[in-house]
Amino acid sequence: MTKQKIKAVACHAVACLLFPIATTVGFQTYTSIFGSPLSRGVAIGLAVELIFAVFVLTNGLIAMTTSMKAKMFLASALVLVNLIYLLPQHPLRALFFAGLSGGLALLAIYAARRLGSDVKSV
Repeated sequence: MTKQKIKAVACHAVACLLFPIATTVGFQTYTSIFGSPLSRGVAIGLAVELIFAVFVLTNGLIAMTTSMKAKMFLASALVLVNLIYLLPQHPLRALFFAGLSGGLALLAIYAARRLGSDVKSV
């Protein structure tokens, strides 16, 4: 594996580590502001596990892909899948998870590009 791929995998691994932390902080903030959320529809605990698993797999694919168009397509597909899965019953959570997963994936792509570039900034 090249150094650039190792840096990309490291950046996406950090994004995957930040996902559960951001989820916990987001839910605690929501609970402190609005109170306990209503329970309805799909079991949200299992849904969060599924969303996290898809997030990890997608970030693994993004890290191994070299084409920027493919990376952007995968990140966009991740956001769209989150919206399709959660929007019917959990619109606020859908926006949260779509923004979180898309934002972290884009942040990891940006960080990997910055770390992988050989151009030194002055």
